Amino acid sequence: MKNFFVSYTGTDLNYATWVAEVLESNNYTVTIQAWDFRPGDNFVSKINEALSECQKLIVILSENYLKSKWCEAEWTSKFTEQMNLKERRIIPIRIEPVDLKGLLSPIVYIDIFDKSENVAKKEILDGIKNDNMRKSGGYPSYFSMEHIEIDIDYYVEESSITYIKTCKSKVLVGGKDRIHNRITWFADEEISLTALTDGIRIEYLDLKDTNLNYNVIFDRLLKRGEEIEFRVKAVLSNNKKHFANFFSTEVITPINDLNIHLNISDISIEKIFTQKLSSSPMNIRTESPKEYLFYSPFHWHITAPELNFEYKIYW
Repeated sequence: MKNFFVSYTGTDLNYATWVAEVLESNNYTVTIQAWDFRPGDNFVSKINEALSECQKLIVILSENYLKSKWCEAEWTSKFTEQMNLKERRIIPIRIEPVDLKGLLSPIVYIDIFDKSENVAKKEILDGIKNDNMRKSGGYPSYFSMEHIEIDIDYYVEESSITYIKTCKSKVLVGGKDRIHNRITWFADEEISLTALTDGIRIEYLDLKDTNLNYNVIFDRLLKRGEEIEFRVKAVLSNNKKHFANFFSTEVITPINDLNIHLNISDISIEKIFTQKLSSSPMNIRTESPKEYLFYSPFHWHITAPELNFEYKIYW
């Protein structure tokens, strides 16, 4: 007893043999006219034998297939078996748009039309299984990334600020190779970015807004559930002295732990303030600032910072 008999019309020979090859390379047994019917064989007898001795019929579904009387005889004989046994006996594989009517129309088909070869293989091998794995793809998170820990180091000099950001993150939505970031700075000052982690690079984006937008691009596609780490350095000029005395981190993606480390070269600074601020005027939950004696470096640890709030440090 063979696993499959591949039913097709002559115009779809290339699809039929390719499907048969995919099945046999994955340890299924197959009967197909192109390989198993030889000159001198009784064609009708061989068809009858193939249909009788196969568990399931693979239909290479096209408009030409639907017009063929020979193909109709093949699938209708297996359809009777399917109805009597109440088990799946016909598996259509659609290779082009078709107008299904009649008894074939309610049968769910495997769709490989307009698919890449690898995707088509996966669709076929998943579709012929008797049982689907009863497992979801995981929680469909609103966010593509969850940050396990972010460390931000600020080094404040008279005419420049060096900013080093280290992210340890968990990928919630895979299939991408980049993470978007932004820095808000002054339009008439300069920003220089450097990737400090092997396997990543920086892509500058021109989004026509007041931020410096950039992507951290990895040398591979990120996988769902994967934990990654990357580090980026930015040197911000302050030649026009627009910058005064504060840094602010807006939380727009879940973060488990946020660590801010402040280094100031000005030894006259004696006090430092931290504050949680609402990013929305509709939210009145802004907290009062907290005051600390300043020693460089100053470390501020925030556990599970709240989404849509800013965490400001100033002096």
